[in-house]
Amino acid sequence: MRSVLSRFVVPGVWAAAMVAVVAALGAPFDTDPQLSQLSLTVSDFAALDRGGPIEAGMACLGVASFALLAVARRGVAALRGTVAVLMVAWGAGLVAAAVIPTDPLTVHLSASAYVHRYASIVAFLAMPLAGLVLARRLRTAGAGTEARRTVQWLRRLSIAAIAGAAVMALSAGPGNRELIGLVERLLLGCDVALLALIGHYVQSQLPTRNNARSHRRELRSKHEPLPETAALTA
Repeated sequence: MRSVLSRFVVPGVWAAAMVAVVAALGAPFDTDPQLSQLSLTVSDFAALDRGGPIEAGMACLGVASFALLAVARRGVAALRGTVAVLMVAWGAGLVAAAVIPTDPLTVHLSASAYVHRYASIVAFLAMPLAGLVLARRLRTAGAGTEARRTVQWLRRLSIAAIAGAAVMALSAGPGNRELIGLVERLLLGCDVALLALIGHYVQSQLPTRNNARSHRRELRSKHEPLPETAALTA
């Protein structure tokens, strides 16, 4: 059953990632073509279009992350413990930010806007941390060439995302929001790429349908009674 679910959940993660990217890049033109994606954040545009594609994309990413963890819970040991907690924080932060709105284009934030802001911060930090922890686990396991390539990309994307979060914090403070929209979209792109990469890793670790059938046949053969002649010989 888990291998069957993975056939739909993992591609669903990639589909959710594409929805989020397209929404973050395309929705601003539907909201107001005159608004700049370089100086306004994704949340700024979402506040101007409540219930639109940006919030839907964020919610899809969060739900897809939960589904990915559910599929990987037993078959992929590397995603347990700290990695799972961080990915839950990422998914919960995205869903909370999608449901709880921020204030549109104002410096005076309401209580819900602060919740939205800190939920987004939790999500943006949790995913790269999960990527770093997962990379360390895979490197310690000493797996093959494919796993080493996965480790390299996990580290690169995680470090880029953390650097992007630091630059975004500087832009939001002393930088007077200079290019904050561009930095946030690059940060979001790294986080989404990390989720897609983790989804690919999970898919590579789960048994395929043919392997699952072979495993079931092997288990049945171990529990089948011995033929009568074999029993007499024994």
